This record gives sequence, structure tokens and C-alpha cells, in this order.
Amino acid sequence: MKMKTLFMCAAFMFAATASAQESAASAQPKAVNENAQLLGMAGELVKYGYKTQSALPLIQAVQIYKSIGVVPEAEAKQKEVEGQKVAEAKKKNNPVQYDQTKLIADATAYADGDQNILGLIKGLDDVRGRVGGETYHMDTVDAGLTDVYTMRFQGGEDATIIVSGDGDTDLDLYVYDENDNLIDYDDDGTDDCVVSFTPRWTGNFKIKVKNLGDTYNSYTLITN
Repeated sequence: MKMKTLFMCAAFMFAATASAQESAASAQPKAVNENAQLLGMAGELVKYGYKTQSALPLIQAVQIYKSIGVVPEAEAKQKEVEGQKVAEAKKKNNPVQYDQTKLIADATAYADGDQNILGLIKGLDDVRGRVGGETYHMDTVDAGLTDVYTMRFQGGEDATIIVSGDGDTDLDLYVYDENDNLIDYDDDGTDDCVVSFTPRWTGNFKIKVKNLGDTYNSYTLITN
């Protein structure tokens, strides 16, 4: 099973690079926390589960989401779109989903009646996440475009943003403060991205998810 071995190490190095570009009073990039590492692993498990049509990776991903307390947003995030859409030369039928209900349903289908696996799925009901955990938002960014969200973060409190795509294109993640200073970013060659920083004041931040590929990418955006 191919995992993103250097996922968190790369994010830390990017954070160090980005810190030189921030304003003196905007925010501090920092090493990612344990929850971010687990959520990055969950995203990899989801993609692997769908790629191999295996129930166990999907079950493990749901266990992680539940243990951390990741829940869907009550309302869809408002976003803007930047860039010029490119012609989508690549067509696909990618089943990757991040909604926990869908993950459980697909894991059940992949179990193909295996009672041991079905027992594990039933046991997911007993996993309780903490109150006030991370929230997730599912969306799609077209080829060549950038989704832009405006989010408010509290000064002095750790902020973590994670993007997990469907595996078909390269996604990059950028965070800017209200003065358009680049705070942190993850621009490696995958569609798994993570940034973690501590705002020095309470304010709005721009979150940009850029699609560098030749087809759309269905992703989940997780924030604390």
C-alpha cells in the first residue's frame, strides 16, 4: 500500500520557507499536530480503499474521522473561483468520496458479505468523537482553476487546514492573511495538502485550493 511517507515532513519544510514571506504581525507557521497527521493518513486510506475496492482501508479512515470528531459543516462554505478553466482532456469515473455515511456504505458493498468485516463496520457505531472536533467541506475544483475561501481564525489558537483530493490531479494549498501576505503553503506533487499556523490576531484568512491538473478534482477541505 503506497502511503505518503514524507507528507508531514514536507509540510513542515514548506512552513519554514513560507515564514520568511509573512508580515511581521500576521501569523506563525508551525509544525503540524497529531490530528493533522492522522487526517492525512485517513485521506490516503480513502483513496487506497477505492482504488483497490477494499473495505478495510475505508473502515480505518472512518475510525480516524470518528475518533477525532470530524463532522460535516452545517452550511456549505462560500467560495470564489480564480483562473481560467482549461479544456479537460482527461475523462474519469472516480468514485472517491469522503462523506462518512458514503464511506460506510461503500465499505459494506466491498465486504461482499464477509461477516468479520461487517462486524467491524457495525462496531463503528461505538466509536465516539470528541465534541467540537474538526469540520469538513466537500467540493470540486475544475482543471486550471483555484477555489478561494475566506475563513476566520482566532488569534493565538492553532489553526490547521487539510485538503485531500480524489487522487487524479495535483492540488496546491495556500493561506494568506487579510493583508494578502502568504502565511503558509503546501505545493508538493500530490493532492494531499496540510498547513498549520497560529494567527497573531483574530481575523479573516484566504484559503486557496489550486488544481494544476487536466481534469477536475473532488476534494474534502478540513479545518479545526
